[in-house]
Amino acid sequence: MDKKQQEEMKRLESIQSIKSPIFPDRVLLSKDRLRFYYLHEIELDRIKIDQKIVVREKDQSLLNKLKPQIEAEGLIEPLTVMDLGNNQFLLLAGQHRYNVLRDLGIERAPAKIYLDLEYHEQLTLGYMSNEARKDPSAGRRYGALNEQFHEIKKKLEKELKREPSEFEIINDMYMTKNPKIAKLKTKEIILAMLTSNIRYNPDSVVNQYKFISDGQVPKSKITNLIEKTRKGEISLEFPLLTSQNAFYGLSHLVRTTPIINDELKTDTNFRHFELQNTTSFLELLIIKIIKPWLESETPEIDAAVNLCKRHIFETLCKLIANRLRNRGFDIKTKDGTKAPLYTNKKIPWNAVFDDLEYFFKPEWLNHPMMAKERSLDVLWERCDYYVLTHPGKVPNF
Repeated sequence: MDKKQQEEMKRLESIQSIKSPIFPDRVLLSKDRLRFYYLHEIELDRIKIDQKIVVREKDQSLLNKLKPQIEAEGLIEPLTVMDLGNNQFLLLAGQHRYNVLRDLGIERAPAKIYLDLEYHEQLTLGYMSNEARKDPSAGRRYGALNEQFHEIKKKLEKELKREPSEFEIINDMYMTKNPKIAKLKTKEIILAMLTSNIRYNPDSVVNQYKFISDGQVPKSKITNLIEKTRKGEISLEFPLLTSQNAFYGLSHLVRTTPIINDELKTDTNFRHFELQNTTSFLELLIIKIIKPWLESETPEIDAAVNLCKRHIFETLCKLIANRLRNRGFDIKTKDGTKAPLYTNKKIPWNAVFDDLEYFFKPEWLNHPMMAKERSLDVLWERCDYYVLTHPGKVPNF
């Protein structure tokens, strides 16, 4: 190691909770990046868990599967933690292994212990661990991506002494380092920020009704929520649209390539308008369509559930994109830089919803032609014909 690396090692030794040999990450060292760790047994009582870092919620089925494995063969892979000082540690990876060990009455466990990680590094390591093992639900994953984006933005602001562009921030995130998946991950990061900003905005109708959920919520639970609302036990909630389904649908309406520096300089960054437009679309969908359905004497639960299925919601978004294109709004080009909601022009939402009036009829959404179809192309052709060209003239079959 060179002099700089040796000095860094000495500094880390002074903040190390347990005296033990420190190792550099050899892969990063070859890229002139420094990240250090040591190996030791630590007390489980001294480990803290932050759900933003470990990303996934506890999965009881995974705990049930993991417990007999650890009972039979012991802990094969150490926990991954960060040294917080004073013999306190933050869990970065291994939440389920940690919980199984606690259930087995084990007090100490081997760990790989990182030293002095920045917050964005903690988030990245937690995300990488979950991505490598088993994808968490889209909602949890998008929340983690949103956190990482904003932490890396803060880091770059300090380094560059200016506002970094989306392109610069995303380019610094680990997920875009693999050229084979960079385009998909970039799209996912952008959609993650959009859905998180809408979902967790306290003033958003989407937030008020918990419209976007981490994963699929069973119809029985929706029914139960409506019954409890009628009894005055809870406020009305309908977690109908999953983050994953929102991803597929909204990708037809929003820009999925990052903003570059030149756009910041020329004041042609319309992300804030895009956020407002997407929020308006989802709020109108709730207020004009779904809320009246679920508050009626005989709630249209099937129609609400069907509307939010992946292929049906994506078909709706594609229909809206084309209606806006016909009204002079940009449609997404091949490079993904243009999309109908990425605009500073006023969106004629009421007119668009009027154009698609038949699409929102419960009898159409519940029709087997729609409810049971899984092909996006077939749904698109049916909606183009029976919703736009010949509204309502659906054959009996």
